[in-house]
Amino acid sequence: MVYLVGAGPGDPGLLTCKGKTLLEECDAVIYDRLGTGELLEEVKEDCKKIYVGKRAGYHYKKQDEINRILIETARKYKNVVRLKGGDPFVFGRGGEEVLALQEAKIPFMIVPGITSAVSVPELVGIPVTHRKDSRSFHVFTGHACSKEADSLEHIHREDGTSVFLMGLSHLEEITQKLLLEGMPKDTPAAVIANGTMPSQKVVRATLETIVKEVHLAKLSSPAIIVIGENAKYAFVSDQIGVLAGKKIGIVGTSIMRKKTKHCLEEKGANVYSLLHMQLAATEQMQELKKEMQRIETYQWIAFTSQNAIRLFFEQMKQLKIDHRRLANVRFAVVGSGTKEALERMGFLADYMPEKYTTKALAEGLSQQMQPTQKLLLARAVKGSSQMLTILEENNIDVTNLAIYDVIGKKTENWKYLEDMDVITFFSASGAEAFVNALGKEHIADWENKRKKQKVRIAAIGHVTAKKLLEYGIQTECMPMLCDLSHMAEALEECYRIENQDE
Repeated sequence: MVYLVGAGPGDPGLLTCKGKTLLEECDAVIYDRLGTGELLEEVKEDCKKIYVGKRAGYHYKKQDEINRILIETARKYKNVVRLKGGDPFVFGRGGEEVLALQEAKIPFMIVPGITSAVSVPELVGIPVTHRKDSRSFHVFTGHACSKEADSLEHIHREDGTSVFLMGLSHLEEITQKLLLEGMPKDTPAAVIANGTMPSQKVVRATLETIVKEVHLAKLSSPAIIVIGENAKYAFVSDQIGVLAGKKIGIVGTSIMRKKTKHCLEEKGANVYSLLHMQLAATEQMQELKKEMQRIETYQWIAFTSQNAIRLFFEQMKQLKIDHRRLANVRFAVVGSGTKEALERMGFLADYMPEKYTTKALAEGLSQQMQPTQKLLLARAVKGSSQMLTILEENNIDVTNLAIYDVIGKKTENWKYLEDMDVITFFSASGAEAFVNALGKEHIADWENKRKKQKVRIAAIGHVTAKKLLEYGIQTECMPMLCDLSHMAEALEECYRIENQDE
């Protein structure tokens, strides 16, 4: 089965629920250029990924070749998703691909997507219809086959709102044709480049001046052109809060990214994963398995991250260790996030410090534990050395196991690094991975540049901020407590102060 799935205008959050489900379950995905590229994170690890994207002036694959790849892939894999930007049938050549599948007698299903023709203008406050000013809208391709004598002969002055896709390179010809057909030169016009993307830019002008203004703004494809009375509107709420419209880049795991998106998007922010932090088990994971076989010898288990909790209980499940063997064990966690993660595993934390730091956790455990009690500490390779020092100074019998490391991998959004308003870090390992990805030799120049562009740096706590500072990166925003809700509050406070200063 081949599913032709519309990916929407670019923002991964605008994919349909059905499309997301199919992506998660497919065996192969054939995809075009996809804006942020985050949708590919939804597929299974063993999913075959095949890129057949196109861009203006250069075709990575010709359409006949794409059709052939589609048929060959469908014969090899059980469930194939053909992921197409926007909607498959709105200037997406989905019809040609369906005809090829029909001829090859391969079953298919269409999953509509949100077309950029409506959504991109809408998200910058331009409704394509409005009862007062526009009771219809017309969608044109601004790019046609070069073999045609007049590639824009299909474009005419229409009542209502006119929307042009793939027409930026023909903007001058489009506007001249409309003017020649009698459209008033003061008709509102707008061009939205890279709509719903972190690099989105909007230029508003009139039919007469839009070409000049777009040239001055140096807009690039892909872009949506909107011409008509409705282009004067900018229906954007100013009541959501100070984070509305802010572009926030995340350096963290996929779980952290999802939680951050949920927390900040309801405040109007746009959240993008810049550096995906992946967990890699270490050799000491084998030591953890041995300790789990004698888990009753421990009176305390401490966790300093949600990742450690997940890995710990995954190992218990694999080893088929009965949870009742933990009946006499007490749990300590570093903060509210780890506390909630532990609760999801069916256990309540016995101790959590008032300050969500590893230093406070070590000091608190030193007071809570009896001299004869043993502590099992399962954590990351780059865990705080200060925590161990405090425990050892207080003669705590601790088995410290660095069971995982965190490795950073650039996402498709890395190219939007300079477009961010805030870059947020949730661990010292994330800070180090970011520096390595950027290149240590480039840090000083980048730091100067991002300060001029007012790109803020936010760190979840002092340990992370300290690691950033080691490389010369200054933190402007840090929460009182090391959890996501307080991070959101700290970001809001930073922008409130900035607005007051202005």
